[in-house]
Amino acid sequence: MAFRIDPGQALDAEVRRLAGEQLRKAEHALGEGGGDRHAAIHATRKRLKKLRGLLRLVRDADSAFFREENTRFRDTAKALSKTRDKIAQIEALDALEERFADEVETKAFAAIRGTLTERRDAVAVNEADLAPLAETTQRRLGEARHRLDGFVTPDSDPAKTVAKGFQRTYQRARQALKRAEKRRDAESLHELRKRVKYHWMHLRLLAPVWPEALAPLRDAAKAIADDLGLDHDYAVFRAEAAEAPADFGSASDLSVVMALMDRRQSELRQAGLDGARRLLAEDAKAAGRRMRRLAKAAAAVAGRDPEAPAEAPEAGRRRIAAS
Repeated sequence: MAFRIDPGQALDAEVRRLAGEQLRKAEHALGEGGGDRHAAIHATRKRLKKLRGLLRLVRDADSAFFREENTRFRDTAKALSKTRDKIAQIEALDALEERFADEVETKAFAAIRGTLTERRDAVAVNEADLAPLAETTQRRLGEARHRLDGFVTPDSDPAKTVAKGFQRTYQRARQALKRAEKRRDAESLHELRKRVKYHWMHLRLLAPVWPEALAPLRDAAKAIADDLGLDHDYAVFRAEAAEAPADFGSASDLSVVMALMDRRQSELRQAGLDGARRLLAEDAKAAGRRMRRLAKAAAAVAGRDPEAPAEAPEAGRRRIAAS
C-alpha cells in the first residue's frame, strides 16, 4: 500500500500499519538467504528513513517513544551505510559525465571512476560477511516492530498532532534554508537537503488531505532533495580528492573533471535554493494551521456516509431564514 495516512482511520492505527509494513518488508528482504544482500541493505536504509519521517510527524503523541525509536533507526541505518556511500559517488560521477557528454569529449573520467570503484570494493564486504550484519539488523527491526505494535496516542485531536509535526519539520527546513543562503557551503546545503527530504515525506504521508494541491509541492520537495543530494556527493568527492589528488589520475585529467563539477554544483545549488525559497515561502505557523484545517476537513469527508444524499440548496436557505 502507499506510504500515506488514511484520514478516515485512527491515527495510531495508521502509524502502526505504516511502520509495520516498512519493518516487515525490510525484515523479509534481509532474511532472503538467496537474494542480493547488498540490495537488501540499501532497501532497508530507505525504509529506515521512511520510519524516521513517520515518527517525526507524530512525535508529539509520545515524545519519549519518538526519542527511543528514532535513535534505534538512526543507529541501525549508520551501521549499513559504508558501501552505499561509495556507490553514490560512482553514480554521481557517471551523472556528471552524462550531463556534459555533448559539450566535452574526454577520457578524464575513466581513471577517477577506477579509483572510486577500487575504494568501493575495499569497503564492500562479501555476501558471507554481510550475513551477521543482516541478522543483527533483523533483530533490531523485530524489536522495533514489537514496540510499534503497542503504539497508542492519547491525543483526541489527531489533526493537531500531525499539524504540529508537520509545522516543526517545516520550520526546521526554513531555518536550514536561511543558513544555507547565508553560508552557501556544503554542510549547510546538506542540512537543507535533509530537512527538505523530511518535509517531502510528510507531504507524502498527508497527501490524502488534499491530493491535487499537495502533489506539486511533494514533487518540488523531491526535486530539491535530489539536486542537493547530488551536490553533496560531489562535495564528498572533492574532499577526498583534495586529500590525495594523485590517487585520481593525472593532474590535467582531474582538473577537467573538477571544472565540470564546479559548473554542475553551481547549477544544482542554485536550483535547490530557488526551489526551496518557493517551497518554504509560507510562515511555519501558517503552514501548520493550514495543515490542521485540511486534516480536519479530510477526516470529516472520510467520516461522511457515502450513501447519504447531498444536502439540497433549500436546506441552507432555510437555516439562514430561521436565524
